Amino acid sequence: MASCAFASPISTPATPPSTPVVHSSTAPAPPIRKFRAVDADNHNILLNRPGLITLVLGTNEDSQDAARAAGRSLYPLQGRPDFQLIVVVDLRDSIATWVPSVVTAQMRSNLDHEAIALKPYFLKNGNKSDPRSTSYVIPDFSGTICPQLGWTESSDHLRAVLFGADSREIERWDKVDNMTTLQTDVRSAIQVLVDMEQAKAAAMGKTPGSKLLQPQTAHPPLPPLVPQPKPN
Repeated sequence: MASCAFASPISTPATPPSTPVVHSSTAPAPPIRKFRAVDADNHNILLNRPGLITLVLGTNEDSQDAARAAGRSLYPLQGRPDFQLIVVVDLRDSIATWVPSVVTAQMRSNLDHEAIALKPYFLKNGNKSDPRSTSYVIPDFSGTICPQLGWTESSDHLRAVLFGADSREIERWDKVDNMTTLQTDVRSAIQVLVDMEQAKAAAMGKTPGSKLLQPQTAHPPLPPLVPQPKPN
């Protein structure tokens, strides 16, 4: 018994504690879907381009007048570095499918004339480039782009989808009939970018030596809201 008192006790290895499994309560954001199409100038363009607020108008032969009114309501925003307008013309089951070259030629001619009207607005927004270079109209003869935007069926109404600077959809309209409301909603999306940039600039201004830095303004202040006439 005494010998047992001085013997080294037999120790049992301790079982290492199990590592707890942490379950994240936040699901990963769904991947961003990119929408590409070929415009009337035969350019492959990205509709929801990152860094821009993009309004995509969906029109056809029956809603052309509404599309023109919507386009005019957004003239004051044209030429901004953070906004673009894209028009998708739904020509499925249209006689236009018989003469696509004639139709696209007419679209290009219309864009040439509209670029002249847009030039003063570009200059007001500090943009000296040719408006024609960023005028996008996409003819959809075979239904390659409209269904991707959720327009599986044709409609007599002007439709629209608004994409944010993160390329994700912000808002959509199945019937655009109030151009002032449309302009207000687009402006609100742009204003978020303006506010974020101004807040960042204010924070930098509190840093010693930061006043020597003059960052380029990607989101200039918005022009005043221009009320639009109500459609008849």
